[in-house]
Amino acid sequence: MKLEDYPRPKNDNGIGLHFRLDLVETQNKPHISEGVEWLQSINAKWTLVAGQDWQQIGTAARLISDAGIMPVCRLVCKIDKGFIDWETGVKTLLDLGVPAYMQIFNEPGDTREWRDENPKIDMFGAKWADAAGRVFGAGGMPGMGGVLGEDEWLAAFNAVEGGAQNELWSKAWFCVHNYGSNHPPNYPYDDVNQKGIPVSPEEYAKYKFSMPFDELNELRRTKSNPGDTVLDDDTTVLRVHNFKKWMTDSLGYCLPMIGGEGGWQWQTEEDLRYPKLPDAFHAAYTREMFEWFRFGKLSDGAPLMDELFCCTAWIEADGQADSWWFGPLGTKQGTIDAVASIPAFTRKFSWDHDAPAEPPGPIVIAPEPSMPQPSDAKMEDLPRPSEAESAPDTSTERAPQSSDAPPAATFVYTVQQGETLWGIAKKFGTTIDAILAANAIEDRNKIRAGQKLTIPR
Repeated sequence: MKLEDYPRPKNDNGIGLHFRLDLVETQNKPHISEGVEWLQSINAKWTLVAGQDWQQIGTAARLISDAGIMPVCRLVCKIDKGFIDWETGVKTLLDLGVPAYMQIFNEPGDTREWRDENPKIDMFGAKWADAAGRVFGAGGMPGMGGVLGEDEWLAAFNAVEGGAQNELWSKAWFCVHNYGSNHPPNYPYDDVNQKGIPVSPEEYAKYKFSMPFDELNELRRTKSNPGDTVLDDDTTVLRVHNFKKWMTDSLGYCLPMIGGEGGWQWQTEEDLRYPKLPDAFHAAYTREMFEWFRFGKLSDGAPLMDELFCCTAWIEADGQADSWWFGPLGTKQGTIDAVASIPAFTRKFSWDHDAPAEPPGPIVIAPEPSMPQPSDAKMEDLPRPSEAESAPDTSTERAPQSSDAPPAATFVYTVQQGETLWGIAKKFGTTIDAILAANAIEDRNKIRAGQKLTIPR
């Protein structure tokens, strides 16, 4: 199939959220129906359904599909399990009129995915190739199961008889797990990583760090990575660049990339140079990732690739610390509201180039926090989709540079609490530089709530 022939939901916007894990659907426990309502409340069009058996998966997939949301399905099983009847899974979905997107296995490098807790990447490759052939033969679309390393991808690719010539690749897809740790969406191109800028005393007091102030700034200074690209450090939601490169290098082209898991886990603190992820960061970062599909640019300024169909954040509900609804750490209302406030849109692909552009609608901007930086370098002014600095080459295409046209008109806007120049420029279809020039602002870091700005249009 061509990329444009793979099934996608109506009014596809690329927004996805992993479905809840409890797939009971009875009068007293309508968990699937409730999960569908949650997806609809944030206008999600994709979800990953993980179930214990095909009947359970089929029931959930049908109700989800009937709601206009595309289900992507995974049988929860160990990779070294014995026989698995993949053909029955495909038939279950097709008989229900649901596209058979079938994720085969999950994160082979994770010990939890093996009965003996001993990852064996060659075995994964062989078992994936066998299962993929059977899924394809039954009429389904075999999914590369959340691989996180190139060795895992190559083990599966090399195990397919005939390599790139095998026809199963014509219906295969790649399941994206793009977790961001506690890094900002443009990591590793942000100034903390690239330049080692210190945290200010005010921001140190505001956010949670595990190191004393002086030690933290020393760590930032000594652990900076000037020139780092996503190919050097892929602990970022931008690792989709890496996935595309792996496939293009071996297969010759990139499969559709469909989110299974990803985004930011709640209050994570894996990189001590950054704060323990605050709730407001979780909301703002998640919204930015989904708005890749609205504006057609990734957070490093690269154009959104056609092959990236959606991103799917982790997770709706059911006992997970990261649950958006009713988890052990409470409902993540800030993140829910941030995503729900994204205006309705339909994602555009390159083959939609003749379609009329949608005029920018009113945007409710969720407050965007500033990552701990010194007072003259705040997170809101790091490279973002509308103002990316020249990032190191990641061997992927970059957005063409163009000069700003003279503004046709201007108006005065009052800055709201939590807004940034980046957000205001995006809101009104202009650029940060144009706003700076129109208001004779010398320090782009110093805008405040209540300030009047002349906005060129």
